[in-house]
Amino acid sequence: MKRNFLVFFLTALIFIFTAGIVYINVMKQRAVDRSKLSEKVELSGSFQRWITNLKSRKLTIEGDEFRLKEENEIYNTMWMKVTSIDEPGKKEEFEQTLASVQNLKKVVFSPSKREFVDFRPEIRGQYAPNQVHFYGLKDDKIIDARILDCSKSANCYFDRAYFLDNSVFVISEVSRNIDKRDPNVSACGFDETCTYTFKIHVVDLINNSRLVYESKPFDTILSKLIPEL
Repeated sequence: MKRNFLVFFLTALIFIFTAGIVYINVMKQRAVDRSKLSEKVELSGSFQRWITNLKSRKLTIEGDEFRLKEENEIYNTMWMKVTSIDEPGKKEEFEQTLASVQNLKKVVFSPSKREFVDFRPEIRGQYAPNQVHFYGLKDDKIIDARILDCSKSANCYFDRAYFLDNSVFVISEVSRNIDKRDPNVSACGFDETCTYTFKIHVVDLINNSRLVYESKPFDTILSKLIPEL
């Protein structure tokens, strides 16, 4: 009886120990995976076209250079409005809003064509040039949100956005490599050589997550790198 109990106890202990090791390894693997851009991003056609375009401008940036800088939630009640599409007049308003930005440069739609990201560097109603506007339908809710902004003092510029699927999209940002909280940062014009980094924002609407990956610093004249400035 005692021997059977001892065997059972040792077997259970080995099982628990093994399960614990597996769990730790899985968690470590996830941490490693999150430290770098996911293959889903890096191997996407849009990302590859982006880095190819940069190379044509004499700047070489590779996907494996980016490292996780921070993680944020994306839904902020202060900057987001949620309404039901079943409310009177809301369906018509939703359709009109989608139609109003069709075929505009720097407005990209999801595969379903029911959501868009507007990153135009200009004032758009309540949105400033350094702010990204997300608008779309999730289930029966219309989401109208300022999904992202960046620091004007860092000469920030959103140069590309694209959806990986209906719930995940990517935004690339170039901005000066400075401490945005430092009030004494000296100005640097678009036509001057400054130190910049690229940031890749991976936005997951379902998991309320925005992962920010940053490249190594590099020196450039922003007006030459981004001719449309």
